Amino acid sequence: MKALSAFKSAFLPTEAVEQEVDLDTTPIMNVMIILIPFLASVAVYIQLSVLNMSLPPNVNAGLDASAGKPRLKLTVVVHPSWIGVTYGEKLLDSLAVSADSAYPISPLLAQLKLRREEAEIKDEIIIAVTDPVRFKDVVDVMDACRGAGFSRPGLASATDNPQEGK
Repeated sequence: MKALSAFKSAFLPTEAVEQEVDLDTTPIMNVMIILIPFLASVAVYIQLSVLNMSLPPNVNAGLDASAGKPRLKLTVVVHPSWIGVTYGEKLLDSLAVSADSAYPISPLLAQLKLRREEAEIKDEIIIAVTDPVRFKDVVDVMDACRGAGFSRPGLASATDNPQEGK
């Protein structure tokens, strides 16, 4: 019986062992020489940070036992053209955003330090943000709140026009 030709080896086993294979490692070494310094340089620029924040508490948890009303907290309203510091429905401070869309973080920090002394709740503050505000600006405002001594900032959404409810 004749063996199938598809399963025949081109080399006899003794001939295959005698052949020496020369591996070219130059391409993989070139990749490593480029990749390792690139990864090392990118690792320097990656910084992770965690922002501790809390959502506004449930109304039942923040009730004043004597009057049955929610206790007021300072609120920073962040709008694309201004930043306001409110206490309840009363606007305490208003700071305009500069022409180059830079938020006045240093004056906000000074106003928050001043208002913190007058506030009933000294460790919590609410940051109410309208939709078109960039996340970076929200983080800058949160950093200013923490710099003023508020250890538990909370986030909320704000309306563009509070008088109309929109």
